[in-house]
Amino acid sequence: MSKPDLAIKRLLQRRAGDWLAYLVPESKPQQIRPYQTEFSPKLSSRLDSVLEVEEANGNYFLHIEPMAYRDTALPVRMLRYRSDIWETVIKDRKHHVFAG
Repeated sequence: MSKPDLAIKRLLQRRAGDWLAYLVPESKPQQIRPYQTEFSPKLSSRLDSVLEVEEANGNYFLHIEPMAYRDTALPVRMLRYRSDIWETVIKDRKHHVFAG
């Protein structure tokens, strides 16, 4: 991981609420918590930041993948990341409920 990517990743970890407010200004989160970012499918996926956001009108995930350089494979990788997240959510939902 390049130095700019690492710095942005640390900012994401420390200021998740600020990033959420910037990227999804209409959000009104009741709770934000880090979500799993390492997956083990056929290709190893290591996502920079996935936030599980709970709002009064529903819950959602916000995936942030900062890039300090142009990567022509990014769209394909983002598709793989999204499927990794969906697969994990489906598995987790059998055992996971938001704390109320």
